[in-house]
Amino acid sequence: MSHLVVCGLNYHSSPIAIRERFTIPQSCLKHALEALKRLPHVTEAVLLSTCNRTEVYAVVSDVQAGWREIDFFFSSTQQIGDHGALKPNFKLLREDVAVHLFRVAAGLDSMVLGEAQIMAQVKEAHQAALEAKTAGPILDHLFMLALNCGKRVRSETEMGKRAVSVSSAALELARSQMGSLNDFNVAVIGAGRMAQICAKLLLSENGEGTVSMLNRTAERVHEFAKNNLPNMHRLRMDQNFDERYEAVAKADLVIVSTSAHKPIIDFEELQQSRQNLGKKPACIIDISVPRNVDPRVQELEGVKLFDTDALTNIVTRNLEEREACIAGAEAIVFEALDAFHGWQRSQLVGPTIAELREKIESIRLEHMVKTTALKTASGQGSTEEIENISRAIVNQILHQPTVQLKATKDYEILRQQAEALRTLFSLDPLSCTHATRTQRRKRTPAGDS
Repeated sequence: MSHLVVCGLNYHSSPIAIRERFTIPQSCLKHALEALKRLPHVTEAVLLSTCNRTEVYAVVSDVQAGWREIDFFFSSTQQIGDHGALKPNFKLLREDVAVHLFRVAAGLDSMVLGEAQIMAQVKEAHQAALEAKTAGPILDHLFMLALNCGKRVRSETEMGKRAVSVSSAALELARSQMGSLNDFNVAVIGAGRMAQICAKLLLSENGEGTVSMLNRTAERVHEFAKNNLPNMHRLRMDQNFDERYEAVAKADLVIVSTSAHKPIIDFEELQQSRQNLGKKPACIIDISVPRNVDPRVQELEGVKLFDTDALTNIVTRNLEEREACIAGAEAIVFEALDAFHGWQRSQLVGPTIAELREKIESIRLEHMVKTTALKTASGQGSTEEIENISRAIVNQILHQPTVQLKATKDYEILRQQAEALRTLFSLDPLSCTHATRTQRRKRTPAGDS
């Protein structure tokens, strides 16, 4: 029997110092999925790894054995190979997995409520699993429902309009420390999505301060500058990545958001740069996971250092004004859950009813062959009359089992009923039927619908 599980960790259960050790870089995702595919009790798998979570969604043939194997997968990854005591501490089973994923895609489980970036991350995780052939029919359908759920929440509620990204939350945190940012000199290190959002938000306001962007690949900064941005005179692109310590030492506010796997701002080097250029108060916000700024930097005089965990306070402050949105979003989540339950039931009910009807129809036809000649010869009824009567009998026999199966909401009870019918009428076992359908099913990778 197949069981739906999720195993991993997220910001609810683990601080960033632990989460960053579990992060699976995009470049390693295919290799990680292939490793999951080789686990004996894992039949399907999707890996979702973001700054706030690393979670394995899987279909397993045995729950306890599957969880043990996924634990082993986490302990074997390069990021945490030397941290044997660390284990994933977040596990859910069956329908709780579906509810969790739908809430994740809807932005209801994000550190910053309603943030939009998670939708793209869920879609990328789904697509990667399809390409690696680790997402079978169950997870494929589950993730498509999750993406549709996320779309509906953003289009049918105010959640999308009120959503706050990690980037805008970082700037809100900066304003709480410094006041208006218009006339401060800001250094944005990185040119990925979150770094670009920060730069856009900073440039959207008038002021005298500069916004300097530095990235290891300078071309990405220049590509960003081609966008139709306001106040372009404030954007500086004349410093390269090797000059980042000078940029940090001179800036009033520093936003760090890169995909580096270790700190790119070192304590000793920044300390030396500040001594050479003159110490000044500065606020540094590191929104990277793993962290890109050496935590010891906060020991430097006049420096305030914040990481993603510091954004939790902002989320808490914003929850009250968004409570009205949450109720509507949760309703959509449970509509998606009903749809998933309906799909699961159809996987049992449809084939079982079809095969049961086929079985009884074959019995009817067999007896029709034997009796038609006798009935016609004796003049007791025409072939058409016998056909109609026999079909009516078949329909009446099948009516109650069909109604009962379709009315059963509990998936486990439904599975037991389907198994009982298959046993009583000598139909193929469910596992064999599912395997046959899976082999025949031809799918092409698809995004959200």
